[in-house]
Amino acid sequence: MKHAVASEWVKLTTLRSPKWSLVVYLGLMIALAFVYATFPGESQLTAPGFDPVGLGLSAVPLGVIVLVVMGILAVTGEYASGSIRTSLLAVPDRARFYYAKVGLVSLVSGVLAVVGVVPSFLIVQNGIGEHGAPAGAATAGHVMGAVLYTALLVAFSMGVATLLRSGAATLSLLLPLFFMLSTILSNIPVVGEAARFLPDVAGGMVLRGSAGEGELGAWSGLGVLVLWTAGAVGAGHGAIVRRDA
Repeated sequence: MKHAVASEWVKLTTLRSPKWSLVVYLGLMIALAFVYATFPGESQLTAPGFDPVGLGLSAVPLGVIVLVVMGILAVTGEYASGSIRTSLLAVPDRARFYYAKVGLVSLVSGVLAVVGVVPSFLIVQNGIGEHGAPAGAATAGHVMGAVLYTALLVAFSMGVATLLRSGAATLSLLLPLFFMLSTILSNIPVVGEAARFLPDVAGGMVLRGSAGEGELGAWSGLGVLVLWTAGAVGAGHGAIVRRDA
């Protein structure tokens, strides 16, 4: 496993897309943080139910898309170029190859999330001054939850990408889901109850300081995302073990 992870590290650090993903992700997170810190309306800050934690983590859903794309390309790029055959010759144990890739990219995404989420949160809190979130374990828990949310969504996306083996198909499925469909479905009364268990909706509860009536809590929502991620990664494992390259 050590050598399999080392080979995946070489791939990740020598391709252009991960390097650009790092730059774009960090730049986007910091830029959005300055926007949210500079232009919050006074009426928003003083409104009943104002959520300083939610405002501080508002950049996360957009930033995570960059890392999700990186994870998807790390999987599907090998199928598109045909280098998957060489990779599997080098690491004949397909399960070892698969988990080395998913584990490494998810871990790197988590590290990048720490570098992106923590400064962006602090920038927003500094910008809103006395309206900021109280310092304490609960606030720190939401920030660390945002990091876990990022890493889990990347692992989930890589599992789906392994199942579909196509970057275009995976992006066409997941990006509309994360950007539009989840929000739309959550606001439809008939299906809203079920939509709150979608991976990004459930996991995204950790990005809010408090949950509304009938909504999942921060950690129960993250638990739902863990189950989705385990299912997607398990499905990807089955696909790579049983199918030809």
